[in-house]
Amino acid sequence: MKTALFVDFDNVYTGLRKLDPAFAERFGRQPSRWIDWMHRHLPNPDHVAPDARRRMLVRRVYLNPQVYQGYRSSFNHAGFEIIDCPAMTTQGKTSTDIHMVLDIVELLQHEVHYDEFIVFSADADFTPVLRKLRRFDRRTTVLAVGFPSAAYRASADLLIDPDVFVREAMGFDDPSLDEMPEGRVLSAALGALPAALPTAAPAVEVVEGVGTLSVNLPPPAFDLALITQRLRDEVAASELPVPCARLALRLGQEFPGLAPDWCGYLSFRRFAESLSLLPLVFDWSNSGGYLLDPSRHELKPLSFSPQLPDNGWGLDRATMNLIRQVHEATGVPLLSPRDFRGLFMAIELDVGQHPFQLGETGKRVRDICREAGLSISREDVNWVLRGLLLSGHEFGQGCDDLRTMSYRLVGNLLNLCRREQVIMDETGPPALHRWVSGRVQDEAGPGR
Repeated sequence: MKTALFVDFDNVYTGLRKLDPAFAERFGRQPSRWIDWMHRHLPNPDHVAPDARRRMLVRRVYLNPQVYQGYRSSFNHAGFEIIDCPAMTTQGKTSTDIHMVLDIVELLQHEVHYDEFIVFSADADFTPVLRKLRRFDRRTTVLAVGFPSAAYRASADLLIDPDVFVREAMGFDDPSLDEMPEGRVLSAALGALPAALPTAAPAVEVVEGVGTLSVNLPPPAFDLALITQRLRDEVAASELPVPCARLALRLGQEFPGLAPDWCGYLSFRRFAESLSLLPLVFDWSNSGGYLLDPSRHELKPLSFSPQLPDNGWGLDRATMNLIRQVHEATGVPLLSPRDFRGLFMAIELDVGQHPFQLGETGKRVRDICREAGLSISREDVNWVLRGLLLSGHEFGQGCDDLRTMSYRLVGNLLNLCRREQVIMDETGPPALHRWVSGRVQDEAGPGR
């Protein structure tokens, strides 16, 4: 299958950065990583043989060199053609859209028949282009970070789930690493070293299955003794076990470039466990993990017993019809008022104890909800967290309560509904808030 890839770098980078700066950084620094995932694991669009393999004949990235010059070398090394799109207005507007459209149309008429066009952008301006490609019987695959319009989604043959892209293509929260034999973990970690370390590629010889490893690596990029001491100091200064999320955040701030690759270990857990921290120990039995001193600290299990209404929806037919309409237009999870209320309470509980990091927070909140018997998936949690982030909510600023988060999520829903031309009267917004806040009996507005 002959494929052409077009990447609107500014659009994707900005969208990922709103979710987590580490996501954006890895996207810009390691394009070879997610390109390899696309070749190996990205499903084929509809009406293409499942066993057909991609030949990515064209790779083009469009970026503003005035802002993102530092990422040019990464894409150059990954075999991309780099199209400079500097700002054309005082507001910073670039010509990326028109450049991409012209290039796509040009390839559509090229003597080489391109079977698939992959577009990395959430810009709805590309909707007519996708429809034109469909009329010419070409397959289209789209990665859109955020909440793309319904028309944009419907015009593509295949949508790459942003959560899957972050987890699998870029290697965040890769569950397979926890299941690999030790030799394979070392191989996977070492495979990331050339992109993770700003040095010459190391000479590596790995023999799997027999527990031997011969490595000729350049000097470490970070002072591991200093990092170890920082962790010890953090535990010594705390009267309670220290959440690993807080430790990861502190190290990432003090040692720029350490996260998200963690010296090739790919996760904070594996990196931290490689350090000599005795007599300090890690306890991973609680969500997220803690580092503690057994002589001073005792880890108590997390308790979560929210006061929730029964599992019925308790909403009138008009409100249920509105909810279905909003769900179809925006993709908001169809959770019951009880589950929504419990989800917000779990978020409030977690961010009150841990620094917010989208991936780790999502996992912990999912686990808290599961332990409380709520029917909430990891995808549901991520949708809500992304909606809050993209609506401008800042976690950890003292506003992570049920009332604030539910109103901000409804605000995001109303913006998406306006974009999708979903018409509702003045009773719609308060009805949506009663739904997502779990206050099904509250007929008044905010403050009651």
